[in-house]
Amino acid sequence: MAHYRIDVSEPAENDLRNIVRYISARLFAPLSAANMMDAIKETLKSLILMPQRNPNVNDKRLSMMGYHKLSVKSHIVFFTIDEKSKVVNVERILYTKRNWHRFL
Repeated sequence: MAHYRIDVSEPAENDLRNIVRYISARLFAPLSAANMMDAIKETLKSLILMPQRNPNVNDKRLSMMGYHKLSVKSHIVFFTIDEKSKVVNVERILYTKRNWHRFL
């Protein structure tokens, strides 16, 4: 079974920082923020094996572009897969209730 390398884009890294900052500072829940960060990082690690098990995004345009999604609590990880290079490109990590179509 092939292992994939995980590449996290700068916007996705910023998304993760903003998620943690929001939960910690705005919601006054630093422990919850740390737990969310750990959950997202563990989820990203799970993409090393069989990232294709995650469905394509339910949007025709994004699906044609190869976007997949993976839920982590109240957030969605959006990623593409480069089969030739065996790389998972994590593009964004967004809040589920956000209008995420405009960010991709």
